[in-house]
Amino acid sequence: MQAADNDSPRWNTPGAGNPFIPGYFADPTIRKFTVNDANGKPRDVFFLYATTDGTGNGYGPAQVWASYDFRNWQNIVMNWPVTEVVWAPDVVQQPDGSFRYYYCRPCEVIVGESKSPIGPWRNILGTKPDAVFVPDRFVHNAITLDPQLFRDDDGQEYLYFCTWGIYKDFGCGVAKVNGKTLGEKKLILNTELKDIFEAPYVFKRNGIYYFTYSSGSCHDDTYRVQYATSKVGPMGPFEYKGCILKTNADQTVHGPGHHSILKEGDRYYIVYHRHNLPRSVHGFNRQVCIDEMKFDAEGNILPIEPTHTGLSLNSPLERDLSFGAKVTASSYYDEWFKPEYAVDDNNATLWKARGTNWGQGGRGGKPEWLQIDLGKKHTFTEIWTQFEYPTFFYQYKIETSLDDKQWTLFSDRTQNTTQGSPMIDYLPLTPSEGVGTGKTKKRNVKARYIRITITDTQKNGHIPAIWNVRVWKEAPELPYSEETARGNASYPGMHKKDVETEERMNAHRAAYLLNISDAARHEMSPFDVDHLTTPAGITFHANKSLRARIKDGRWALFFNGSQHLSSDQPLSRLYSYNAAYTISLWALQTEPDAVETVVSLSSSRADLATTELRLGTDPRTGLVNHNGSFESYGAPETVRSAVGQWHHWLLTFDGWMERVYRDGELVHEQNNFIMVRPEGRITIGGDADGANHFKGYISEVRILPRATTAEEAKENFERSKDASLPSLGDDDFDESDPDSRFTLSPTMKKVFSQDEARLSAQTADFNNDPLHNGATILKEVEGDFVLMAHLSDMEGLQTHSVKGYNEAGIFLREELATATDSVQASNAVANSKLSTLNSPLIHLGVFPLYNCGNMLTVLSPQGRPQFPNSKGYDFDPILQFERRGNQLFARTSRDGVKWTNMPGSPIEVSSKKLSLGIYQTTYTPTTSWAILKDIVIYQ
Repeated sequence: MQAADNDSPRWNTPGAGNPFIPGYFADPTIRKFTVNDANGKPRDVFFLYATTDGTGNGYGPAQVWASYDFRNWQNIVMNWPVTEVVWAPDVVQQPDGSFRYYYCRPCEVIVGESKSPIGPWRNILGTKPDAVFVPDRFVHNAITLDPQLFRDDDGQEYLYFCTWGIYKDFGCGVAKVNGKTLGEKKLILNTELKDIFEAPYVFKRNGIYYFTYSSGSCHDDTYRVQYATSKVGPMGPFEYKGCILKTNADQTVHGPGHHSILKEGDRYYIVYHRHNLPRSVHGFNRQVCIDEMKFDAEGNILPIEPTHTGLSLNSPLERDLSFGAKVTASSYYDEWFKPEYAVDDNNATLWKARGTNWGQGGRGGKPEWLQIDLGKKHTFTEIWTQFEYPTFFYQYKIETSLDDKQWTLFSDRTQNTTQGSPMIDYLPLTPSEGVGTGKTKKRNVKARYIRITITDTQKNGHIPAIWNVRVWKEAPELPYSEETARGNASYPGMHKKDVETEERMNAHRAAYLLNISDAARHEMSPFDVDHLTTPAGITFHANKSLRARIKDGRWALFFNGSQHLSSDQPLSRLYSYNAAYTISLWALQTEPDAVETVVSLSSSRADLATTELRLGTDPRTGLVNHNGSFESYGAPETVRSAVGQWHHWLLTFDGWMERVYRDGELVHEQNNFIMVRPEGRITIGGDADGANHFKGYISEVRILPRATTAEEAKENFERSKDASLPSLGDDDFDESDPDSRFTLSPTMKKVFSQDEARLSAQTADFNNDPLHNGATILKEVEGDFVLMAHLSDMEGLQTHSVKGYNEAGIFLREELATATDSVQASNAVANSKLSTLNSPLIHLGVFPLYNCGNMLTVLSPQGRPQFPNSKGYDFDPILQFERRGNQLFARTSRDGVKWTNMPGSPIEVSSKKLSLGIYQTTYTPTTSWAILKDIVIYQ
């Protein structure tokens, strides 16, 4: 094994060696262990343990790549753990020959053990599968993540872990590992490890301890590898030395980091991940690369120039028969995903079809296919297919032909439910041909043409795509049999499709069409609407009656800022995961707010689990929200310029690109990856929590399980743009929300007052136990009430340098003390997801960082949805909660006269009894303070 030449090829040069793994994987740990092969012979095998990436937020099964030669790799899904998050794994062989598997989830480390480097694994603590070995903040001011183990020459083991080490007085935690317990521990400060963010990796060379780590943001080009050294010991003190790996000049190696080190003889190699090309919007489609690490005479690590070549092997490089062959395909997405990329033996490039297999992208439901012309007749035994997502299965068939006319079935995997990379297909010898031995167990096939037809994918919305097709006369040897590689797949849903083919045949039933003109066909005057039913029989119920009237030439429903329609059934499963969809509507907005939501497809609060079309002014999530900070986006000026006029809005996604059109013109586009969960309900006029309401008119809504092209978007606008209906004589219609106006009732009396309160929480665990970490109850109440307070100061406010994550304000806590309350709370959970049986806490405060301003938060075991008004340091200082029946209004004001509803308000509350109070927290061990004045409760 040797490093590549300095003259590195381009990222898409055929045969380029970086990335060396076909697929999206991150946080790699490279190891070499000696294991017995199928014949019981000890052999060295390279193992690559990594986070499964390209699935949103690093979700996916525990898996490992194995190779004899560092060139031909196979992926193996392991039995444990079966949790959704398996981040930054590391495996270390113990002196007794057994293996330990370290992995993390936010924010704790769990350890397994096995006799084999691929499992089966079990938790070393032996209590339950997810028993925690290292809890969060086990070392003070070290957030527990990214575990890596180092064993010193004396056999003592040290476990390192950290993330967000950049905070003041933070850094990396380290602890001695003594058997199955942890001993001496220490914080290595970020004054020694400059700009440390995460991903520690320690190794020793010539008596020097090298502490390497990643800095910057893993989402962008600032991510890089730096290092410090110590001659004292593995716990330091360390001296910062500098950056050794960073984004290259042309940015084709982008955001390299979270690495491990491989020592082969006297050579050292760094294995790291980088972002894919074209770069995903989240930065979580990462790929694994390798380059040589060199040292100067004093032992300093020389800057590493990342290459696209990677490693050259000492043995001659063997190319398969398909390398560089002529290729045709049913379609391809664009120039980034050309068909020839499937035969270029380069893991940075892949062929991706134009659409999924059920009609998106203009294919009319026809399967996508890739055809290879080998140039002449060849004899071969195996075909390896490396699909885009190795840990999910694909259904396909392979055919061969001598003349491109008569085709013979080579392999039928149209019912396949097994994942793998590579997928290995061959024709076994028949009994009459003899059983053969070794590589002769596979029949020789003669053909010039090979066609792979992908008939379906396990995950809904995965576009047919292939990294490489490799055709072998005699295939290279892989460490494990196909049976072993597939045998540990116990991850939930591993062998189950999201959507069966039969469901897709009834796609028309998954179309949601609401046309107000149809409902008003026989009406001659305005009328109230309590529900609407789609042609497919799905009924949408209004939380409060909506007025249907003609507004500027169109029949429309008026939404006053506290009204919405909710479906009586969840979203169809055809929209699940990454599926293509279209949402279109005609809307006239009367008053914009930060995150006004027009359509919400799901009640789920999980990462990337919903799609919401918004008409808000928030630059980050004001146009589209997916419960993801990178996948969501805004277009504030486009929204503001549309107020007071009818416009046609269309949001569409084809499985790769998401686009928003206004009146047929493109507003925004970006590649996206989403994981929609069809839970709860579809909501029109607000979000699924009954909050973030739209203010204005909606004329029609269409939700379809397919993508829309640019031409179709324009046609949809042109076809429906006429708005010429005469007024019905109700032009004086009141477009305000009577329930949102605030006037203190003369029947309400002051039941509590306090001139001033200085708050300073001394503990950080507000989200887990607010009443013991910064929240103070002032009074318990039943029935309607008003709670108000004025934030007059907080540390650093005058200089716009608030300390820590300082937040302060008012709160209420639901008291679910009786059986009646529990029943009501259960109903509220089903309807709003904001009330639970575990005393949810709703707080309204001032949080000026990140341009949040005022922040409304619902804290419960179901999640922690937050609704800022995006005013930053220009926040409203006066805070108010008002309860009217089962609705809670959260408002803010600058002067106590004019009040504004917060995004997310009103919220449904069901408990009879509520605890009211005030709070302050920084959410971290860093303490701060805030002052509230004029605290008053009326009833």
